[in-house]
Amino acid sequence: MAAFTYYSVATATLLISAFLLVGYAIWEVISGIIATEILGFDRVRRMLDGVGLMIIGFAVVEAGTFIAEEELFRKRQLRSARESRHSITKFITIIVIAASLQALVMVSKVSRDQIPAVIYPAVLFASAMLALVALGVYQWLSSRVDEKDE
Repeated sequence: MAAFTYYSVATATLLISAFLLVGYAIWEVISGIIATEILGFDRVRRMLDGVGLMIIGFAVVEAGTFIAEEELFRKRQLRSARESRHSITKFITIIVIAASLQALVMVSKVSRDQIPAVIYPAVLFASAMLALVALGVYQWLSSRVDEKDE
């Protein structure tokens, strides 16, 4: 029962935080659109900040729903290797998508006036792609183990 309470509180906290982030992100985008400067960099920067916050909010919502699905709605404690592989795949996919989108937003933000700073989003994107390749290797190896078990 304590674990159920913990996962319920964690899921609720993540979802509330995510909705607050998305609400603030929408505010940033709208305020960037209605800013007094026409075609100013401050306007674009505020909009990109809002988009970046939306991406983070998306990742937090996905993490919260993942915890809810895996720990609250599924009552089984013992899982098969196939279910574990599916859960890991879903979680890593969420991370890869969020990191890739965040890297794209960061490139758009810093490429205008801070060319040397583009290295940071490039490293983030490379890390996301490395995680994607690692996930592919994991799936390939674990599917080979499943074939041997059958």
